[in-house]
Amino acid sequence: MKTGIMFIFLAAASLSACAGEADDLPTSETDAAPAGIIGGTIDEGDPAVVRLQASRPRGNDFSVSYCTASVIAPTVLLTAAHCVQPSQVNGATIRAFFGTDALSEEGTWVNVKETHFDPAYDGSNLSAGHDIAVAILEEPVAVQPLPYNRAPMTQAMVGEPVRLIGFGADDEGWDGVKRHVSTTVNTVTPLLLGLGDAAHHTCVGDSGGPALMDVNGVSTIVGVTSFGTSTNTTICADGWDTRVDLYLDFIDQFVNAP
Repeated sequence: MKTGIMFIFLAAASLSACAGEADDLPTSETDAAPAGIIGGTIDEGDPAVVRLQASRPRGNDFSVSYCTASVIAPTVLLTAAHCVQPSQVNGATIRAFFGTDALSEEGTWVNVKETHFDPAYDGSNLSAGHDIAVAILEEPVAVQPLPYNRAPMTQAMVGEPVRLIGFGADDEGWDGVKRHVSTTVNTVTPLLLGLGDAAHHTCVGDSGGPALMDVNGVSTIVGVTSFGTSTNTTICADGWDTRVDLYLDFIDQFVNAP
């Protein structure tokens, strides 16, 4: 694994107010409104990729933390465990934003009623994997879910195209807008995926977002953004993802729940 200081891609901020109440749910895949990824561009599509936000009162303001997540069933979002661990969600109001720019008035906010993360997750050892979780929406959304990979990842996939999506910081430090970037798989380990290169990868706020590959002609989630390393000159030097193929039993129990 590359050297440097490891950090998770969770973002946190203090805001004077939260976004408004949830609007009507999108009624189709194209009804979701369109716009941090290093080297990427604004993503006006991918309605199944959302911003996951937890906010709690702090004095006269609100403390807000946010990540990225993907719809994998009408009420189930796939994200990273560190996005919904107790330090982030206990006592917080959790909502998902469907749209492109979470700081605008165009889009839909949907409440999250509960979250669950892999019980083997260890926030002090992200390299050990298990950084995977789900968030359960209060009501189903009319957005086409993204499929998640069920086939083992192998070294033969190194160099294959992959697309990364997230609401985190871009090259100029702006966040809250959905962006994507096309790059390649650079490493497959028994636990993780190393994705992108120095100029094309995930950053702060992209945690929980999907890495998409073409599997049998279908854009499929193969990784969930977990962490990166920093250098003396770069905050976001690379990106590492949780391999979803290793956690099918954990994910399926929520997707298949009655």
